[in-house]
Amino acid sequence: MTQGVRMMTDATVKLDLNSFVSDTPPEDKAFTQGAPWKFVALFLTVFAILGYFLCDYAIEARKQELVNELQKRLDVSASGKAQVMETWLAGTVESANRIATNDLFQLFATEINLVGSGNITKSLSDQLPYMQNAFSNFANQDGLIGAYLIGKDGRAYLASGGAPSLTEEQRATAQEQYKQSTVTFLPIRASDAGLVLDFLLPIHAAQASSAGNDAEIVGVLLLSVPASEQLSELLKAPLFNYQPELTRLYQKMDGGYYELSPLKPPYLSATEETNLESGAIDFQEVSAENGATSFLSGALVPNTNLVVFQQISSSEALASLRTYALFVVGLAVSFLIIVFTILIVIWLTLKGQSSRALAHQYKEFATQINTQRRLLGSINNTIDELIGLTDPEGRYIYANPSLARIADYPLRSIPGKTDRDLFGEKAARDLAEYDRKAIATEQTVNAFVEIETGDTVRILRIAKSRFLNEDGAFLGIVTISTDITDYVNFQRRKEEMDRKAITVLSQMLEANDPYLSDHSIRMAQLANHISVELGLPPEMIKIINTGAHLSQIGKISIPRAIREKDVRLTEKEQEVMQKHVLIAEKILANADVETEVLDAVTQINEHLDGSGYPRGLTKDDIDMPARILGMADILIARISPRSYRKAISVDEALRVFKTNPEKYDLDVVDAMIRFFETEIGANFKANIEKKRKK
Repeated sequence: MTQGVRMMTDATVKLDLNSFVSDTPPEDKAFTQGAPWKFVALFLTVFAILGYFLCDYAIEARKQELVNELQKRLDVSASGKAQVMETWLAGTVESANRIATNDLFQLFATEINLVGSGNITKSLSDQLPYMQNAFSNFANQDGLIGAYLIGKDGRAYLASGGAPSLTEEQRATAQEQYKQSTVTFLPIRASDAGLVLDFLLPIHAAQASSAGNDAEIVGVLLLSVPASEQLSELLKAPLFNYQPELTRLYQKMDGGYYELSPLKPPYLSATEETNLESGAIDFQEVSAENGATSFLSGALVPNTNLVVFQQISSSEALASLRTYALFVVGLAVSFLIIVFTILIVIWLTLKGQSSRALAHQYKEFATQINTQRRLLGSINNTIDELIGLTDPEGRYIYANPSLARIADYPLRSIPGKTDRDLFGEKAARDLAEYDRKAIATEQTVNAFVEIETGDTVRILRIAKSRFLNEDGAFLGIVTISTDITDYVNFQRRKEEMDRKAITVLSQMLEANDPYLSDHSIRMAQLANHISVELGLPPEMIKIINTGAHLSQIGKISIPRAIREKDVRLTEKEQEVMQKHVLIAEKILANADVETEVLDAVTQINEHLDGSGYPRGLTKDDIDMPARILGMADILIARISPRSYRKAISVDEALRVFKTNPEKYDLDVVDAMIRFFETEIGANFKANIEKKRKK
């Protein structure tokens, strides 16, 4: 409670517009002593943050340069190693071509191919020992593990001495080789002695040896080459003088990579390398299980499923980056120290000048504030608006003279009072509710409140907002009120007079025109029932009802001779009659009728296809109230007889609506039909048709 009283007292002093600021500036030693260090700390923080981002940017840029250079180097190294392996494979194939292109060997394969089915003739059997011996010599000279001549049936007709038995997979692959003329390299396999490379070489018919790749294939050579030692040498061979990268060889199988270790059992890894992206051999950074990262780039060995990867650890690749980072950070720190040293020197130089300038500015500022307070005090004491400030408990902290006058309370006695003390219980409840809304929404709340002053009731338009102190703490509620009692009473009288005048005009028109007798009433009744069937909100139903009663008011200015003419109107008379809508618009606009009602009245004669008047509106341009009123007006008018035409029944009028969907809203038609199917609708229909027959 003590804190609340002290806050209220402080706020009252600050809001007293009759107190003034001293011209003598206060001494603020804390400011002069603490300001430079706060200044230094602020700039140190700003420059430190800026320096951090600049250093980070420079280091990242340098890192990107190193990575780009590394990528180029690894790409070149991987491609070079892949080309070396391709050359080795090409040499191996070239060596094997010596026997594949040998005329005698081609002739032997051709004869084997012609015999087929494993039934070797005696002449071929006689050649077998010689061919077998030549075949084994070829395998021994080239250091092959095994060499085989395989027929179309998958049978090995020749095999080098000591060659291991063929697997079913090797036989099936050899049979497939008869369909293509290029060399096929099989996946490298691991044996007890190391890695083995199998490749298939087609043998063309002897008489077509010069025909190229399109010549007939009469046999397939399957050669098994020991690959461990050769691959090991190829992987270790450096392409450049300095190459800290590690060369790793993988075989791609079933979409994954399996590493080959030429000299280290089990030679071919049984598990897939999970660190590599599936199917990706481009430059990438991978992480090992221990968390260490490496950069690598791969290259595919042509015509094989072998991939050479050049790899280097991130720590080795980016070793120079650490030195660069230390240099950049040291440079930034040195620059920061120099800048702040200069700033401190400048501040100390300007300190004396600044103090004198601030004292002079303070004096001028105090003079301006006092002048403004006098002006605001004068305005506050003369304006008619009621201004009040209440604390969070609803007690008044401040009130201007206008509020004191309407509350009939001495101005000095209002602080500490509540709305209940000034305006009574009912007004206090309303004002408290608006206070809660202003606090909850943190926005200005506008409302109208009635208060009792003596024997009269005054109407106030109020605006309530939260009042915050310099620190942003909630202090209370500011209320600005305007006494609008006289204005409200004037508007009520004016609206009442306008309604009476319009009613009188409408009644006069219907009294003078026998065809319009009870037209507006029946039209309003029918339109209201249709609106209920459509489920329209009460606000729109009120607009429709008002529009129905005002719909014929414009006809008061139409000459009676035209309104009561016994025969069909001429084209010019029709133009005159249609002007009643614009006349009604002008009358209702001068009477300050609601815009929605005015639109409903002026759009009654519009049709969806644009054939209506006065503006030829179409579809969505016509509001729902006007669509309902227009069809109700037509139905009530058509069931009423005229001298130049007969009246029609309600069903006939509905049939016209249904058969002209381009003019009339079918939703409104359906609602009208549903209404006439109800008991109330049936009675209404019978009543208006009964009047039609009279």
